[in-house]
Amino acid sequence: MTEVALQPVHALEIPMQTLSLLVPSACIAEVTSVVPITRLPRSPAWVLGVIGWRSRPVTIISMDALVSSSAPPATQGAKMIILYPLPGRASTDFFGFMSSAEPQSHTIDSAMAADSADLPGNPFFAAVIRLARGVAGIPDYEALGRALYPK
Repeated sequence: MTEVALQPVHALEIPMQTLSLLVPSACIAEVTSVVPITRLPRSPAWVLGVIGWRSRPVTIISMDALVSSSAPPATQGAKMIILYPLPGRASTDFFGFMSSAEPQSHTIDSAMAADSADLPGNPFFAAVIRLARGVAGIPDYEALGRALYPK
């Protein structure tokens, strides 16, 4: 089998209370200040609610709540990270994460991959990457899609 050299990927580290997320920059539509969130009745605790963004509703979720079952309150310096729609979704199905601080830019390569034992044992993480300040989880977009859009 031929080994393929992977190109470096530009990504944003999104700080969370439990574990930082690492999201490819190409998946991110915008990083914005926190705006009022409208809570959705009967939604799971990890769905924080909906915001109005560019004249469309965007669901904001808490990865902290998916990992630890509790959504911490927004902190000073928190940001909302708006992501492009998941594959197979309508072009208007943007969604977002709440971060605990300003995201940081990184260039990631295959040498930064961490041992799968470093994963927090949550089905919403596909992999983990070692960064200078610790590890960051790469979200499993298929699992997020199943959670966000159950059939």
